[in-house]
Amino acid sequence: MKIALFGFDDFGEHVAKYLSKKDVTVVVLDDEEEKRAKEKLYDVINIKEITDEALKEVLEGINVALAVLRDEEKNLFLCLSIKDLMPQIKVIAKVSDKENEFKYKLAGVDKTINPYEVSANRIMTILKKPLTLKLIEEIIFEDNKLAFAEIEIPKGSFLDGRYIKDVYKDISSNYNILIIAIVDKEMSSEVQFVTRGINHKIDEGDILIVVGDIDEIERFKEDLNLLRSVNA
Repeated sequence: MKIALFGFDDFGEHVAKYLSKKDVTVVVLDDEEEKRAKEKLYDVINIKEITDEALKEVLEGINVALAVLRDEEKNLFLCLSIKDLMPQIKVIAKVSDKENEFKYKLAGVDKTINPYEVSANRIMTILKKPLTLKLIEEIIFEDNKLAFAEIEIPKGSFLDGRYIKDVYKDISSNYNILIIAIVDKEMSSEVQFVTRGINHKIDEGDILIVVGDIDEIERFKEDLNLLRSVNA
């Protein structure tokens, strides 16, 4: 199987590590990523910009195209172009914003990957086993600025007394983090996964287990405490 990997940022490099170097060609749009990929000993093609002519040359003999460009608009345009030129090629795309998933589907993309959700699923699997927090953190994508965190709900925060189903979407969109689970002290001291359909009420002292961008997690923590101070 021949694979074309479009993009070689931190996420692209992480994906490349799981692919056989003899079967993957890294396609980049800038010199920095070209240099980085060559240093990692991958076959590299720099196309500078997405054109039909450039893509036809790159995609000759390719079975799968992985679109992981940093720029979401360019990534979507790339997928549209590939499917228009060679619809038989399987296209897998990274989607940074969940709201854009339907656009990728309309473009004919065969599968989308949200790196935050992938990490979340891995965490949920690991949390079911008796592993330490340190070990859990080690399975997160270290190069992606993704982090795993336990956040205790302070008294009087904007989440105190609210239900997860009512705030889940707003938190995910406003802070670019995902709530994976909760330690609901009214129920037990055990981790309860939010995907189980139980609509937990969030109270002071409960612990939210989240995954997301490191900076976004810190901003979320600050807002919890800031609004607590205001309400106090």
